Amino acid sequence: MFIEEFVVDDPVALGKGLEAFLTSLDLKHEFAWSSGARDLPTGVPSRFLDIYPDGIVDKHDSFGIVYVRLWLVGQNPTKLLMGIFLGAARAEQAEPRRAATYVRHELENLLNPLERERGFQYKTWADADIWWREQEMSVRAVTRQFEQFMTYKAVTPNAENYDSIESDIGKLIATVDQAMDELEPIREFGKNILLLYYGENLPAAPATSGDGFAADAAAGAAPAVAEQAQPEIAQADPEPDWFANLPEDPDLGDLRGMEDAYEKVVAALAAGKHVLLMGAPGVGKTELAEAVCRSVPQPYDVVTATSDWTSVHTIGGYMPVPIAGSDAEPLDFIPGVFTEAMAANKWLIIDEMNRADIDKAFGEMFTLLGGKRKSIMLPYRKRQDDGGYRRVVLGMANAQETDTHVYGLDPSWRLIGTMNTFDKASLFQMSFAFSRRVAVIEIAIPNEADYRVIIEAAVAVLDDQALRDAIVELLVAIFAVEGGTGLGALGLRVGPAIPLDIVRFIDRMRRYEDDPAKLVLTALESFLFPQFEGLHEQTADIAASIAAGLGMQELPVESIARLRTFTGAME
Repeated sequence: MFIEEFVVDDPVALGKGLEAFLTSLDLKHEFAWSSGARDLPTGVPSRFLDIYPDGIVDKHDSFGIVYVRLWLVGQNPTKLLMGIFLGAARAEQAEPRRAATYVRHELENLLNPLERERGFQYKTWADADIWWREQEMSVRAVTRQFEQFMTYKAVTPNAENYDSIESDIGKLIATVDQAMDELEPIREFGKNILLLYYGENLPAAPATSGDGFAADAAAGAAPAVAEQAQPEIAQADPEPDWFANLPEDPDLGDLRGMEDAYEKVVAALAAGKHVLLMGAPGVGKTELAEAVCRSVPQPYDVVTATSDWTSVHTIGGYMPVPIAGSDAEPLDFIPGVFTEAMAANKWLIIDEMNRADIDKAFGEMFTLLGGKRKSIMLPYRKRQDDGGYRRVVLGMANAQETDTHVYGLDPSWRLIGTMNTFDKASLFQMSFAFSRRVAVIEIAIPNEADYRVIIEAAVAVLDDQALRDAIVELLVAIFAVEGGTGLGALGLRVGPAIPLDIVRFIDRMRRYEDDPAKLVLTALESFLFPQFEGLHEQTADIAASIAAGLGMQELPVESIARLRTFTGAME
C-alpha cells in the first residue's frame, strides 16, 4: 500500500509500492513518478508526489502538461490534496484560473465521471479555505498554486481510508492515460502555461515519435515552435477559385432558414473580404461560420475574444522559451493567434469579437486585413536553429531580404468574426478602421414557422406526449412568436440555441418537477435571464412578457429578483 508509505515518508517502501501499484493498473502508456518536499512561502511544510506520463519531458512540470499530483500540506491536521494538476514553470506568474478553465473544457468528458461519481471538484481558492492559515497570514501565493488542480479532493489520510485513496488515485492515473490519446501530443494538455496567457492556440507540435510524443522530449527538450518554411516570395500565387467548387446544397447541419445568410457570407469571402456576423444570442453565428469553412473546404481555428486581448495575444510578442539541454530561457518571439493561423493557412473564427478592444488587439493586422497583398515588419526578432535571430515579417517577403523570418499570408486566408447584438452597446464598440475592412452580415432569427419546427424536433426527447405539447406551446409563445407576446413584443427575440438548451434541461429536471410552466421558468432563469445583462430599463417589460408567455399574471417574486440580478435593475 504505497499511500501509507508516502504519508509516513518512507521513500524506499514508497518506490516499491508505487511500482507495484502502477503495474496493477491496465494502462496503455508508461508512467513515471517523482517526489519532493518544500516549505510553502508561509513556512508550512509540504510534500508532494507527482505521477506523470513517462518519456514526455525531463522537467515535466515546466511545460503545461497534465499529471497526477498528491500534496500533503499542513500540520495538525495534515491533509492530502490529490487530483489532476496543470504544470507551470512559474506558478506565481501564471494564470492558473484561465488555464484551468481552458483545460477543463478540453477534458470535460473525462473529468465529469470523476466529479460525478467520486466527489472530485474544481474551485478557486481563497484564504478562508486554508486549514492551516493563521491570523494575518497571507497565503495567496500558495492558493494560486492550488488552483492548478484541474480537479481535486482533500482528505485527512489515515489507516481507515488508505484503500479508498488508492482507488481514487488509480482513477486519476487512468484518466490521464486516456487523455493522452485524446489530446496528442501531450503538451497540448496544458497549452503551455507560459504561452496560454497570450492566446489559446500554440504553434504546431514538433516532429513526433510513433506514440505521438516529441521525439526529443525524453532528453528534456522544450517544445519547438513549428512554422512554415521561409521561401523568398517574389510574387504571390493566385488565389484559388474555391467559390466555383462550392456544393449546390451546403450541409448546414441543424441550422434552419440560414441559406440566405450562407450565400451572403460565401459571396463576401469569395470577393476577398473578411466577414463579421452579427445577430442575437443563440442564433447560430459560430455554427454558420464553421459550416462555411467546411463547405469550402478550409481548415480553421476558433478562438474567443476577451477584454484583455492586446496585440501580443493576436500577433505575438517576446516570451521566455527554454533551450534544450540548458536551464536558460532567453526571450524569443512567440506568434499569437492571428500569426499562427496565417502561418498554418487556417481560417480564423473569432467568437464574441466585440469583447476585445479591436484597435488595441489588432495592431499591425489592420494593414494586412486591408488586402492588396501587403507585408509588415514587426519590432521583433525570431531565434533560428543556428542560434541567430532574424526580423519578423508578416505577409509577403522581399526576395532581396535574407535576414527576415516570414510568417506568410496566403491570399485566400480569411477572418470571420461574430458579435452578439445584445452586447454591442455594453462592450467595446466596433472600430471604424475594422468595419471598413470587413463585410458586416446580419444573421436573422428563424421565422415563427421555422422556429416552431426546430422546437418540435427538439422535444422529441420527452417521452410524455402531453408534456411535449405543453412545452412546445410555452417555448413558441416566448421565443418564436414575432409579435404580440413573449420576447418578440420587445424586440428581444434570441436564437434557437437557448430553447434547445432549455429542452435538454427539462428532460432531466422533470424528474423533480412535473408542471410544464414551472419547468420552463426554472430553465429560463438559468439559460435566458443571463442574456439580459445591463437591460435594467426593460426589466419590468421582460418580466411581463415572459409571464404572459407562461400564462401567468406575473412572475414569482424570486424569479423577478433573479432577473434583476442580471439586468441590474434596482427594486
